[in-house]
Amino acid sequence: MILVGRDLSPFVRRTATVLNLLGLPYERRTLNTNDDADELRKYNPLGRVPALLLDAEALIDSAAIIDYALEIGDTEHQLLAAAGPQRRHVLQLSAIATGAMEKGVASAYEVANRPKELVHKPYREKLQLQALAGLLALDKQAPSAGWFGGASPNLADVNAVVAYDFAGIVAPEIAKRISGPLAALSDRANATDAFARTRWGKPNPLG
Repeated sequence: MILVGRDLSPFVRRTATVLNLLGLPYERRTLNTNDDADELRKYNPLGRVPALLLDAEALIDSAAIIDYALEIGDTEHQLLAAAGPQRRHVLQLSAIATGAMEKGVASAYEVANRPKELVHKPYREKLQLQALAGLLALDKQAPSAGWFGGASPNLADVNAVVAYDFAGIVAPEIAKRISGPLAALSDRANATDAFARTRWGKPNPLG
């Protein structure tokens, strides 16, 4: 398997972290949407990341790739319960986190992809408030110790940590307002190999 995309993208990072937690071996191809659009369209007509290249097909979209990874690697349902309230709870937390990621990406692109004089500040502020609302909701529900998954991380932990860390890269003014359990959860997660291997450690390249 080859995972296409760089870990600056929260959607690539959440995918890579799931693969790490499941112990699924894969290679990396760190293409990005700004510089490698033509190459990316070979795998995804939208030119987006991530993509997962298999022997006979290419899977696109982080949700679809994670679903595949869980199908082949999470037979004990440690990252996502097979059914019932626990499954729904994890999926709801993950939906909040991925929504925060989406708003964070849109907010960053508003700055990175427009001339400074054309940035629509009220729209960007709205996006940032939506991202903040999502992170505050996760912070309110985050465990004071351990993981959403109990003894080990589950899919909610992956998405919550990735969303929080991404905000710290592209909107530190948002992330600094989260000082409760979610920040501590991020610290615990990034002390583990599965998360540390995917953590983006460079200055904000989006603006």
